[in-house]
Amino acid sequence: MNGDGEDHPREVQRVVLSHVDVLGHRMAYRHTGSGRPVVFLHGNPTSSLLWSGVVAELADAYHCLALDLMGMGESDKLPGTGDERYSFREHARFVDAGLSALGLEEDVVLVGHDWGGVLAVDWARRHPTAVRGIGYSEAGVVPVSWRDGTGPDQDLFGALRSPAGERMVLEENVFIEVVLRAGTVRELTASELQAYRRPFSAPGEDRRAMLAWARQVPIDGDPAPVHEVVADGAAFMAGSQVPKLLIRGEPGAVITGDVLTACRRWPHQEEVVVPGTHFLPHDSSPAIAAALRDWLDRTVGR
Repeated sequence: MNGDGEDHPREVQRVVLSHVDVLGHRMAYRHTGSGRPVVFLHGNPTSSLLWSGVVAELADAYHCLALDLMGMGESDKLPGTGDERYSFREHARFVDAGLSALGLEEDVVLVGHDWGGVLAVDWARRHPTAVRGIGYSEAGVVPVSWRDGTGPDQDLFGALRSPAGERMVLEENVFIEVVLRAGTVRELTASELQAYRRPFSAPGEDRRAMLAWARQVPIDGDPAPVHEVVADGAAFMAGSQVPKLLIRGEPGAVITGDVLTACRRWPHQEEVVVPGTHFLPHDSSPAIAAALRDWLDRTVGR
């Protein structure tokens, strides 16, 4: 309520796309607002565009920065061929360097979706005195298995982890043309689809980051290095006193069933439920922004 006795909507701030030099490459990021910084990380196959609606709503109170992971969005593609250049450890190395380049090395709040949530937990585990809060949504933050039904769709991910993955992703662009749409309840706009297609318009190695991510989902302990990252991150979350916010989708896709039960055991955690399956920020930006504002105001402060 304003002083004149009437309710007025908050002014939505303009979100700016900028670049910063990171390890000899350009990393793109969207940013807006001022005050305490809050860092947003995306997953596969999206970009910082995923968070645009959320950060615009929070910009009157917080300095919001949403990074584009390397090889995705408007960030540079990495040279070479094959999956290894987009390994989890390489992405983590660039996130570390990107946050340092932006002066974000202490008192950091991280909010991540999908692989962005895993990267956020991993950063917090490795910088336990620097993290101030962790929000996560639809992220593979606990180990999963096909044997107990907690793993992702076996038909799809089994194929992606086989030689057929090159055809499905590098040629047919399955993540943009099928997975992104299937995991979003509303119909994405033409401009949103154009923005997501642009970085992956050329078939072949320009689309490698999406395939590499799919092959790194740790299922039944494989691949072992990423399984170790996720297991160590889950152990950190189970023992950490850092404030946590679980943004859960209804019906959701990743954090459901036994995975949800495991996440709910973590201390100093709040949970909010928003409508959507996987790409929740596209379906529920206002609700997510409202939940983050309330959580940040109470647990972290402006």
